[in-house]
Amino acid sequence: MNKIDLSPVRKFFPALNKEFSGKKRIYLDGAGGTQVPQSVIDAMVDYLQNKNGNYGGYFDTSVQTDKLLVEVREKMADFLNAPDWKEVLLGPNMTTLTFSLVWAISREIKPGDEILLDRTAHGGNIDAWRSLKDYGAVIKYIDFSRDECMLDYETAEKLIGKKTKLIAVGLASNATGTINDVKRLAGAAHKFGAMVFVDAVHAAPHIPIDVVELDADFLVCSAYKFFGPHVGFLWGRADILNRLDPYRPWAEISNDIPGKYILGTPNMEGFAGAAAALAYIEMIGNTFGESFSKKFGNFSGKRLALKKAMAAVSEYELVLGLKLNDGLKNINGLKVYGITDPSKFHLRCPTFSFTLNGHTSSEISKKMNEKGIFVWNGEEGFGAYELVKYLDLIKTGGLLRVSLEHYNTMDEIEFFLSSLEEIN
Repeated sequence: MNKIDLSPVRKFFPALNKEFSGKKRIYLDGAGGTQVPQSVIDAMVDYLQNKNGNYGGYFDTSVQTDKLLVEVREKMADFLNAPDWKEVLLGPNMTTLTFSLVWAISREIKPGDEILLDRTAHGGNIDAWRSLKDYGAVIKYIDFSRDECMLDYETAEKLIGKKTKLIAVGLASNATGTINDVKRLAGAAHKFGAMVFVDAVHAAPHIPIDVVELDADFLVCSAYKFFGPHVGFLWGRADILNRLDPYRPWAEISNDIPGKYILGTPNMEGFAGAAAALAYIEMIGNTFGESFSKKFGNFSGKRLALKKAMAAVSEYELVLGLKLNDGLKNINGLKVYGITDPSKFHLRCPTFSFTLNGHTSSEISKKMNEKGIFVWNGEEGFGAYELVKYLDLIKTGGLLRVSLEHYNTMDEIEFFLSSLEEIN
């Protein structure tokens, strides 16, 4: 294994280097939202100070804003390997963008059309598509194994047929870290003309994403999960985006993509920060990712740098994840939900959710906070409510989630594990 050390990037993150009450915080809460580098903060301030204006005008700040909205779409297209930046839609977050797409697709739904949902997914994915029941759609679910929380692909393929309109699946579970085989599901879906919607919010800061390779029709992610501010992106195939008729103001004069999907004024300073976050990731690729160049020989320029970055991040996080996994195995009464077999770690992100006998997730989270360690309590599954309901964990206090990012270190993991031993 090529050992990559990404700890030098910590210097770019102000929050990681500040002391509070005489101690530094340990952020093990990345799946709920990552910290941001100084360049993101600077980009947002620069926009508000020097470029702040609405889009579509002929004066300087408006023209600069128009350029920004194209630039951030271009950067996101590079990040996802999307064919065209015009396929990238902007919004406040994944959930809002998903519901907007659902409303557009609802115009095409006929009674009896089937929607197949990933039971391990976030509620923003499940509940948005489940609302199509109101239009006559039949909702079906892909189940999963209880321990490793891997989808049952064979059963899923049997559920896909002529009536299937759309499959909605997470690329990686925000609760268990399990990475799903989207390409396999997409292959089965497209045989019957069904669309495939991918929630990549949790996967985006951890693994390279290629919408062409995934064979997806739509993919969503949010910048605050990959070191940016609270804004969201939705990529969709141009032919489908052009075909759909989304609900929008001024429909008679707004018929081109991406314009016809704009609902109100975008968060311009947020997208300035998102562009800076993507530039930061590109920097990782140029600085730490050279050994991955051959792996992505079909890419060049910014797209190559971004793929190298995420490969480097994935490899560094693999080592962190193995360390955390080993430590959790040695704690009596602790059960991890998700993949724990090291030989399968290419199928998971470094996100670990577990129960600990005699302790609720909220109790552990509060005790960890006293030590400056930030972890998530998950009585409702961190939004993955269907998962914890299926596992019958709500009544026992839900899951405790530890989610690592590329700015975490071995020392932080060791301190967390020793603190958990003290609680136990």
